[in-house]
Amino acid sequence: MTNHKRMAAKGCYLTFSDASQGTLFLHWSEAPVAGALAFFEPRKSVPAFKFKTNGGRSELLREMSGGTGERIRRFYTGLCQFVKLAKSFDSTLVFYEHGTLPNVEIALIDGAKTEYNVIRVKNNAPVESLASVTAVGVAPGAYPCFDASTFSREYFISTATREGSALAI
Repeated sequence: MTNHKRMAAKGCYLTFSDASQGTLFLHWSEAPVAGALAFFEPRKSVPAFKFKTNGGRSELLREMSGGTGERIRRFYTGLCQFVKLAKSFDSTLVFYEHGTLPNVEIALIDGAKTEYNVIRVKNNAPVESLASVTAVGVAPGAYPCFDASTFSREYFISTATREGSALAI
């Protein structure tokens, strides 16, 4: 029988590097990765090569430094893509406090609900299941664009895209 705490460290970590004008990396690891922005623990089987090829690291998105305009939107898009990947592996997901990159607001739409369907992702608070999530949005932390408790998926995506980035997942 495997120790649950040890299993919680095995999965995919999201990391940032200043290389290539700011790059987000996926880092598949069996141990915690220092400085990670986020982590997901897959419930589905992960091919072994994901942990072995290039030490488990692969580039997700680059050229996002500068903090304004299209470059910061690329950062938001990278966070959305990470959530989409986490859902594809039926994962538990957590974002960590980091303090070094722009503050963001991350929200999800729970497609199983017609009311109170907005899930606001809080740092260090795991989202146990993404199974019924149909969209993810990321916006600057200072914007109140996810303040409503209920959104249609289309309006949510439109609003999040205007302020930051969004993906149907």
